[in-house]
Amino acid sequence: MDTALSGAGQTPLVVVLMSTYNGDRFVAEQLHSILEQLPASGRVLVRDDGSSDQTVAVIQTLGDPRLQLVQGSNLGFSRSFLTLLDSAPTDADMVMFSDQDDVWLPGKICRAWQHLSPFGDQPALYGSAQMLVDANLRELGATKPWPRGPSLTNALAENMITGCTAGINRAALNVLRSAGVPEGVRFHDWWLYLVISAFGRVVWDNQPTLLYRQHGNNQIGHGTGWLGRERQIVRFILRHDWVGILLSQVGAFMAHYGTQLSPAQRQLISDLFDVRGGRVAPSWRLIFGPQYLRQSASSELSFRVLLLLHKCGIWPPPARRL
Repeated sequence: MDTALSGAGQTPLVVVLMSTYNGDRFVAEQLHSILEQLPASGRVLVRDDGSSDQTVAVIQTLGDPRLQLVQGSNLGFSRSFLTLLDSAPTDADMVMFSDQDDVWLPGKICRAWQHLSPFGDQPALYGSAQMLVDANLRELGATKPWPRGPSLTNALAENMITGCTAGINRAALNVLRSAGVPEGVRFHDWWLYLVISAFGRVVWDNQPTLLYRQHGNNQIGHGTGWLGRERQIVRFILRHDWVGILLSQVGAFMAHYGTQLSPAQRQLISDLFDVRGGRVAPSWRLIFGPQYLRQSASSELSFRVLLLLHKCGIWPPPARRL
């Protein structure tokens, strides 16, 4: 463990959350990369989401006392992670999130703590760039910096925190646990970004902290280069009601946190969305207004086109709606 993690002499309690599903090919390598830098007092909480391969057996062979495994039914990656988060120990100083198939670079835990520890009792979320690699860990290039910083406005329309890089402090954990495992949230990392951007601070680190495997079984993946990333986004949009996912998340956010928002925050959301009786729809101002929500101009344009098609009932077809 890097001595910098100890700070003033007291090592923080670090808890790593990992959801697994049919990941026997890579999970041992990933867990080794975490355990090698995890403090002796730290824990890795693994929830297996109903694997049918040897994932559970592989994890059990590691025999590290810091590793705790729970076998559950298949909930899907987001709900599985949120279930883990809801059961995380409340005395954790830092909670981190891990995919099953990456490799953490040395110092990742220390670097996250260095970014989060200055915030004290203020809720804070950390995220970082990734080094994209293929299935055999051959480098494909680092993810690009975000053009704009984090904000609630951006979080309402886009996620800039990749879950496998995320870390939160204890104050953020308390805020997030207050909502339990909310219905209508399809991406746990986007949920972290949305909630903490409203009630705390989000910090972004442009230094890659892990090797982010891109392979045929990625739940989401990133894609290589700008074209690869755009291809991944288009592929997802064609398969899912992306606007419906966004609106459902805004609905969950307002249901759990709406009364705690500041007047300015409530006004922002009412300007962008029509929230009535638990239903959420994009407002015309969200589609045609001058406010710039997403990180790039091309992404902003495609976002507004999708919103317009959704508002007019053109896309997605009814069979594709969630």
